[in-house]
Amino acid sequence: MILETLKENFKYIVVVDTEFKGQQDEGLLNDPICVVFDEIVNDKQHIFTGKKWKLPYPSKDTIYICHNAIAEAHTFLAAGNKLPEFWWDTFIEDKKLYFGKVDKHSLLAACGRYGIQTISEDLKKYFINKIILANETYTDEQLQTIVNYCKSDVKANKELFLKQIEDIEKTRNLDGPQMVISQALFSGAAVAYTAQVEFNGIHVNNDLLNKIDDAFPYIKRKMIDELNAELDVYENDVLKQHKFDEFVERIGLADVWPLTITGQYKSDEKTLETYEDTHPDIKKFKLAQQFIGARKLKGFIVGPDGKARCSYKMYGLKTGRTNPSTAKHPFNAPKAMRNLIKAPPGKISVNFDYRSQEVAIAAYLSQDPNMMRAVEKNDPYIEIAFINNAVPADATKETHPQLRGLYKTTTLAALYGQGAVNMSKRMNLIIDYGQDLFVKIKNTFLNYFVWAKTMFDKAIVNGFAETKYGWRYYFKPGELYNPRTFYNFPIQAHGSEMLRRALIDLTKAGIEVNALIHDGIVITLDRKNFRKQFIKAKKILIDASKAILNEDSSTNYFCDVDFQFIRTGMIQKKEDQKKFNRIIELVNEYNPGKVSRGTQEEDQDPMININNNIKYNI
Repeated sequence: MILETLKENFKYIVVVDTEFKGQQDEGLLNDPICVVFDEIVNDKQHIFTGKKWKLPYPSKDTIYICHNAIAEAHTFLAAGNKLPEFWWDTFIEDKKLYFGKVDKHSLLAACGRYGIQTISEDLKKYFINKIILANETYTDEQLQTIVNYCKSDVKANKELFLKQIEDIEKTRNLDGPQMVISQALFSGAAVAYTAQVEFNGIHVNNDLLNKIDDAFPYIKRKMIDELNAELDVYENDVLKQHKFDEFVERIGLADVWPLTITGQYKSDEKTLETYEDTHPDIKKFKLAQQFIGARKLKGFIVGPDGKARCSYKMYGLKTGRTNPSTAKHPFNAPKAMRNLIKAPPGKISVNFDYRSQEVAIAAYLSQDPNMMRAVEKNDPYIEIAFINNAVPADATKETHPQLRGLYKTTTLAALYGQGAVNMSKRMNLIIDYGQDLFVKIKNTFLNYFVWAKTMFDKAIVNGFAETKYGWRYYFKPGELYNPRTFYNFPIQAHGSEMLRRALIDLTKAGIEVNALIHDGIVITLDRKNFRKQFIKAKKILIDASKAILNEDSSTNYFCDVDFQFIRTGMIQKKEDQKKFNRIIELVNEYNPGKVSRGTQEEDQDPMININNNIKYNI
């Protein structure tokens, strides 16, 4: 059924595999070696070698079958081609069938489940390490060996695809082949277009980055001295556990601070991030430690073209959330260093993120009237506090930051199935007070928690959770007894689908996408046509949320987006900006000169005088 439907809709059904050199995590683009195309219907093959070649099939008539399409998409781009529109990724479809049931989804592992013969893993490693990577150029014999290796992967994936669609028809084809194909094309395009994001890279202030790198040891030394003068946690440039323990006790958090298995206070970044809002010295320590603890300025690996790149794993986590290579993604560098993200001349970059995405998705999925009312306000967490008589009607984020933060944390903790006791400890709250807050939130959103329990029961019966676009996770036996797993999935998984929808549509519209960040996306627009392009991009993001949140055309729910412009550098929060300014001061101390802070100044250009409160006809 599926194959027949594909034949009706596409003139060419082509299995493709490529071989290349290159590593996005090092800022490099792929260096194509060869590509093999194998048609399923006509059983014809096309083989190309070298760095440049043209796709032999018209994009609108062709669907490409790949195993992890991001590699093929990269190589298509590097060879000078535009990305085709239609992709079927056997890697992702294998995950839809078995994610949670098995741990491996490589071509070798997937073929093994169907008894399809492939080359061994050892032989595969030999080809990659001893032939492909070990040589700058190849003899005719070596090149033929690489081509034969590529052909063997194409043959295996061709058989896998045919077996896979048989499997899908047995287990997932309840809504007919068109639905299955639509979901597969969505997932395949998302993976392929992620390659375009990696290919585009992130524009950075490379000159300033190099100056910071040169001064890195000096900056690190000064930061240790300055931090130690205030907090006394270092000894001979080394963070000492006993001094950190004394610091935690000194600021009054000994009763709630998490411990290591040896009974010492944890000092890892995750713990610091959890508690940074409970005391100003924790944030101060965290910001300094992020920089001091780095052996080099992680997150900014810049290629020869001056762009930072990293690799992404689409559907990398159980919720389907896109997982970047954390050590090399600029948004995983110390936050203060985000000032180094800079639009190129004649361009303006924009950082979009969905406003209160988690609670918006929860509201629209559950149809809880109080939650929907909160989301429709400019700030849902202020509205939740108002509903519970905690703030006046005219309250804002600026006038009541602590109460807003408290109700935000409690709401999200309750939505994700966290307990009141753990949340109270994390927020340094009296247990009774934290439990009272939980009761208020659950009473406020009764409809949501009824819906969540229904989804919980359904997932237990089915053994899996699933999104609107067909992403499926099979729960392992031990997970069936952890409600947080179930409550977490529909919110984060649909948020991931929302971002994927936006990525696909932005890329199709010819808009340059530079980075994906959980519930946000960075794009770059031409300054000359900025207003028109900006409104178009914002509409695409909102329409993507509508595609996820609306069951039919009778409703018109959407998740609004916030944004900030990036010209000379990203705007940072006060403490992050203060830390960055200090780094620049130290750079100038190390190498006296007029190094700019790289911060973004107010731009009075009416062309881009756009604020987050303007409503567009979308």
